[in-house]
Amino acid sequence: MCEGKTEKLYFTGMRSRHGPQLAVDAPDGDHLWLIGEAGRRRTAEYDEVWCVLDTELNKDLVRKLIAEAEKSKVNLALSSPCFEFWLILHIEDYARPFQTAEEAKRKLARLSSNWSEAKTNFRDFKDGVEDACKRARKLQPGADGLPCNPSTSVWQLVEKIREPSAD
Repeated sequence: MCEGKTEKLYFTGMRSRHGPQLAVDAPDGDHLWLIGEAGRRRTAEYDEVWCVLDTELNKDLVRKLIAEAEKSKVNLALSSPCFEFWLILHIEDYARPFQTAEEAKRKLARLSSNWSEAKTNFRDFKDGVEDACKRARKLQPGADGLPCNPSTSVWQLVEKIREPSAD
């Protein structure tokens, strides 16, 4: 479950005939509603349910998201300030804080002239996935256990998707 078009297009692009089956949806709703909805959609049909969300640089929101995810038994892939930071890590190592999500989006647009939110294409980022995972792992949570700015835990979901199936 994703909150935006960029995330939906990225993960839909990760689908392949021989890879894991991915159900990707981005219904309208706020962050907390999305987590609750993901929890309601959790069935035996799915091995795991994840929510890919932006932190909006709001620590109170992040605390609520974590609590709701635990209650709903949903995994979180949080990006601070936004998912576009995850995409930046496909292109370059970056660790300077952002003031806003828009600043991160502008940086991504400078790095990838083909990118726009409405035209996110996984193929444009595919070659950088391994580097993005390595770079994201280096950005640890702050002393309070909350995501630092910038950071992303999307790598955890991507590695789950990419790991060989036990079947």
